[in-house]
This record gives sequence, C-alpha cells and structure tokens, in this order.
Amino acid sequence: MEQPIHGIQSLILIDVDQLATILHKSVSSIRSDNTRSPQLLPPRVKIRGNKRLLWRLQDVEAWLARHVDAGTGEMSEARPQQAVRTPKRGRPTKADQINRQRHAPLKVSQHQFP
Repeated sequence: MEQPIHGIQSLILIDVDQLATILHKSVSSIRSDNTRSPQLLPPRVKIRGNKRLLWRLQDVEAWLARHVDAGTGEMSEARPQQAVRTPKRGRPTKADQINRQRHAPLKVSQHQFP
C-alpha cells in the first residue's frame, strides 16, 4: 500500500512559461530579469546539473503575497531602491554639451553700442 506524500505542494515546480503566465510577463522578460535583476523575480530553484529555470509554486505564491499593496489590494512592482546618482566623471558627451547649450540662459552683453 502506498503512503501519501506529505508536503506535495512544496514539490511542485513550474518552468519559465508557467511563471510568465502567472506574472503576466513575457518569457523573454522573465529570462532577462533572471539574468540582469533576479531580485525582481521569486527565488529560483537551482538543481545541480540542470540549467532549466525552475521555481517552486509555493515560493511564487509567497512572493506574490508579499508584493500585494495593502492599501489597494493590487500588485506592486518590486523595484530595488534607486541609488543616489553621482555626477559622471570625465568629459561630457557631445549630446550633453549640446543639451546644456540649448537650455542655458542667454547671456546678454553689457557693452553699449553707439
């Protein structure tokens, strides 16, 4: 007689197609986020010797629950805090120079012409 498996919910794995459907994102967006900004996605399951992108359904549901806005009940974007922007070093690009010239106030000459 077979024994029932306890905790089967924690064993259910979903792939990138299923996660894309759940999050209403494209598969390419999921793949891109996984590479560039993994903090924007639920925690991924990494199985040794397997390169497939997999997530536990239980982790995805918990991640979604943490990203619901309490005030409106809507999903909020999981965006990392933006760092303070420091000025660029080095010579400004040509586009920056032209933009600065366009938005600079006009200088009026103080010379009086006869």
